Amino acid sequence: MSQKNHWMKATVLGLCAALLLSGCSDGGSGGGSSSETKTDVSSSSSSDTSSGASKDYSKYNKYLDIANVITDDIEPILAVYFENVDYAAEFAVVGDYSAIKDAVQFYTAHTYPVEEAINYAKEDPAYPKADAAITAMGDSMIQVMEALDDLASYMRFDDYEDDNLAKAPEIHAALWEALQVYDTYYENYLDAITEMASGSRDEDLAELLEDGQMVLYHSLTMIHTSEDILDEIWTQMETANAETGPEDEVVLPDIDMTSLSPLFTQFQTAYDSLNETLEDQEEKEKVFNGAIADSSMKLYMNKVESLYSWVNRLSTDLTEGTDYAEDFNKVNEAISSMIDGYNSVI
Repeated sequence: MSQKNHWMKATVLGLCAALLLSGCSDGGSGGGSSSETKTDVSSSSSSDTSSGASKDYSKYNKYLDIANVITDDIEPILAVYFENVDYAAEFAVVGDYSAIKDAVQFYTAHTYPVEEAINYAKEDPAYPKADAAITAMGDSMIQVMEALDDLASYMRFDDYEDDNLAKAPEIHAALWEALQVYDTYYENYLDAITEMASGSRDEDLAELLEDGQMVLYHSLTMIHTSEDILDEIWTQMETANAETGPEDEVVLPDIDMTSLSPLFTQFQTAYDSLNETLEDQEEKEKVFNGAIADSSMKLYMNKVESLYSWVNRLSTDLTEGTDYAEDFNKVNEAISSMIDGYNSVI
C-alpha cells in the first residue's frame, strides 16, 4: 500500500468499524449484552433457527475486535508515520519525525487477541472470506503491532532525540518487513468483516420489528442509514482518486447526490419516528426503565442528537458543494458514539 493510500484509509477508516455493528437482540425484552468495543455485540437469547440452541458469538465478536484494532490503532499510526517517513524499504525522513510521537506515544501492543482470532479461523461457525483473510495475514499483524510498540517506546521517552535517530532505521526495517504481508491482506480482512457483519442487518431489523422493539428498530435504522451515506461518499472518493499517483494530493470530489438524497430522507424519517416512538410511555419503558431510566435516556438521546446534527451538516455541505471532509469524519465519530449507546441500552 502506498503512502497516500495509508493516509486515505486513516482519514475514513472508522467507517469500516462503524459498518460492523450487528444488533443481536433479545426476543421480546430488548435486552442483551455488550462488550467494551463498539462493534462487539452478543446475545444470550438469539437462537439458531435450525436447532433452537443459543448461538455462540465468540468467534464473530473476536473477529470484530481485530478489525477495531486495525482501524482504531494500527492504521492511524501508520498514516502519521508514513507522512513523515518515506514509504520504502530504506529508512528516510521526509517530514518531521518528531510528529510521530503524538500518534504513537500511548500505544501498547496487545497481541493475544490477534493470536486468538487466528486460532478461531479453523473453528465453527465458518466465515469463509474472513477465515481465509486472517489466515493469509497470519502473524504479520502481530509483527506490525510489535514494531509499533518498539516505535512507541522509542518516541515516548525521546530516545530518538538522544541517539539522533540511530535506532530509527532498525525499527523501520522491522515494520517494513511485517507490512509486506500485512498490507497485502488487511484490507481483504476488513472487507470480509464488513460483509460478514452487514449480512445480518435485514435480519436484525426484521427481528426488532417482529418483537415490537420500535425504539431499537428506529435507532438501528438511523445507524445503518448513516453508515450507508458514508459508504456511498467513500465509494465516490475512491473512484475519484483511482487514477491519481501515490504522491498526489487526495482529491475531495463533488459528490453526486442521486443515490444519497433518498438515504438522507430515510435517515430523517428514522429520526422523526424514533422521537415519536419515545413519546409513547409503553414503548419508552421497553428500553429505558428502572431508577436510572431518565438519565439513561438523556445520555442516549445526546448521542442520537449529535449524529442527527452532523448528518444534517454533511447534507448541507454536499448540497452546497462546500468542503465536507470535517463533517464526514464527525459523522463517522458520531456513528461510533451512537453504536456505543445502542450497545449499552440493549
